[in-house]
Amino acid sequence: MKTKISESFIKALKPTVSAYEVYDTQETGFCLIVRTSGVISFCLRYRNSVGRKKAYTIGKYGMVAVKQARDIAKKLNGQIANGIDIQGDRKQQRVQTEQARQQTLKVFFDERYTSYALSHMKRGEERLYAIEHYFVEPWGDKPLTEINEWLVINWRKRQLKRGLKHGGVNRPVSALKAMMSRAVEWEIIEVNPLANVKALREDPSPVVRYLDESEEKALREALDERQRKQKEERKRYNQWRLKRNLEPLAELGVEYTDYLKPMVLLALNTGMRRGEVFDLRAKDIDFKLRQVTVRGQTSKSGKTRHIPLTEEGFHVLTTWCNQNESVLEDLVFASPVTGERFDNINKAWRSLVKQAGIKDFRFHDTRHSYASKLVMRGADLYVVKELLGHASIETTQRYSHVAPGHKTKAVELLNG
Repeated sequence: MKTKISESFIKALKPTVSAYEVYDTQETGFCLIVRTSGVISFCLRYRNSVGRKKAYTIGKYGMVAVKQARDIAKKLNGQIANGIDIQGDRKQQRVQTEQARQQTLKVFFDERYTSYALSHMKRGEERLYAIEHYFVEPWGDKPLTEINEWLVINWRKRQLKRGLKHGGVNRPVSALKAMMSRAVEWEIIEVNPLANVKALREDPSPVVRYLDESEEKALREALDERQRKQKEERKRYNQWRLKRNLEPLAELGVEYTDYLKPMVLLALNTGMRRGEVFDLRAKDIDFKLRQVTVRGQTSKSGKTRHIPLTEEGFHVLTTWCNQNESVLEDLVFASPVTGERFDNINKAWRSLVKQAGIKDFRFHDTRHSYASKLVMRGADLYVVKELLGHASIETTQRYSHVAPGHKTKAVELLNG
């Protein structure tokens, strides 16, 4: 029997009282064997250099996808045509497979992939965080050869049940797929087992989360309350030190006690991404023109953009830079722990929104708030696109629903 072997064809196959074979019409010698137990295996039938019939078992369906099996068969046919004894190479392949089995996900991630991602990827830290958080922690001890399509699909189902959106599921899976592709390129594994995992379809115009007036007021009040508590704690601590004849610590800044309030206010006034705020340097601020520059090497689109500052945005940067002279040397917001670039502010942010009583609001949503405000006040979508640094106007159009009465005016044309 000959046909084009496909996923849908295989799913319709039934075992019989004896095993049978089905040959592929696209790749010479590529076939599948359906055993009486229902187990289906991919195989390559060929003749060796002296004309003897040989069979090469590629793998079981379920562990190897159709496309992967056909690609392997095509590669093997090429080797046979060049006079290579593919059965003789099998022993070496088994050794390589055993090496791959010993290369666990965590070992590969820690010892090989992390340094590569940090040095070669623009958003390497975010990718690494996603892979580590979602996959290395639960599957770290699994060999790379055991990270397969079904494992990821089941993980995806669980995340969707937990309430994660399609985009929130797609991004970590995409990062994991990219890492597995790198393992193939470095010859750690033979094929990428996740190559056929397709992204879930996302809503091209999702409802964006932005702050309404009462929520923004609550967020600003929470920032002020956080600073008030920090000042009180520093004052009490210094009193404790003085009683013990210890040198008191410096008083906290008058306007900003630490990085969080200026970071949040800057994001609300510029629409900068969190990573762009982390990467902002003193040389990127033009106080004369009152604008900040987001460099192409740090932006998601890879393009440099210039953002004019609002009165509040200008005040935030002026005050913060005057308050922290070290800012003028390099990073505007350096980690108080390491003195280097932040990699996250998750703990401080979660505490802030909890204090403000705001639900389901990420730091990234400050960007949506900035864009939504502009559109609600009549800003042209193409201007908003340039300010946000979107690669296409389709991305910016998600904010069109907040434009004042644009749909209502259109429908009114139908009124007599």
